[in-house]
Amino acid sequence: MRWQIGWQGAVFAIVVFGAGLFLGSYRGNREPIHSTVEERLQPAVAAPGESATSGTIYVPVYSHLYLGLNRASTVDLGATVSVRNVSAKQPIILDSVQYYDSVGKQLRDYLDKASTLPPMASVEFLISRSDATGGPGANFLVRWHAAAVVEEPLVEAVMLGQSGNAGISFTSRGRTVTPAPQR
Repeated sequence: MRWQIGWQGAVFAIVVFGAGLFLGSYRGNREPIHSTVEERLQPAVAAPGESATSGTIYVPVYSHLYLGLNRASTVDLGATVSVRNVSAKQPIILDSVQYYDSVGKQLRDYLDKASTLPPMASVEFLISRSDATGGPGANFLVRWHAAAVVEEPLVEAVMLGQSGNAGISFTSRGRTVTPAPQR
C-alpha cells in the first residue's frame, strides 16, 4: 500500500508546519534580567557588628592564560564573578567585593558601601576581556555577613575567551578562607 496524499494533503501539511513554526516562535518571550549591581543591591540596614553568620570567600579568576610553553603567547579572558544568596528566607549583606592581581595588590573594590542581597538573588561583577591587569593569578575576596544563621553564599567565576576559531570557557568556585584575611 503506497501513500498518496495529493496536492490538498501537501498544502495542508505545509500550512500546519508553518503554523507550528509561527506559534512556537511567538510564545510569550519575557525579557531577560539586565539590571545593574546598583539596581539589585540595596544599601545595608544592619550594622556590621550585628551578624550571626559571616565569612570571606576567595575566588580565583584568570584574565589570561598561556598557550603552550611559550609565555609570549596568551589568550585574553573575560570573567564574570557571580555571588548567589542561597537562602530562601534571609538576606545577606555583602561588605566588600575586592579584586586582586597576581602579586596580591588590590586593584579595585566593587562596592562603595555594604549592600543587601535579597533571598535567592544573585549579582555579578565583571572583568572585561581587554582588562589584563589581574594577570593569570588574579582573585576576588568576597566578605559577607547575615543577621541570621544562613548558608554561605555560592560564589563562582566564569571565564570566557577565544583563540582563533576555538572558544575557551571554564569555571572556578570560591572557597571560604579561615581566618578571614584582613587588609
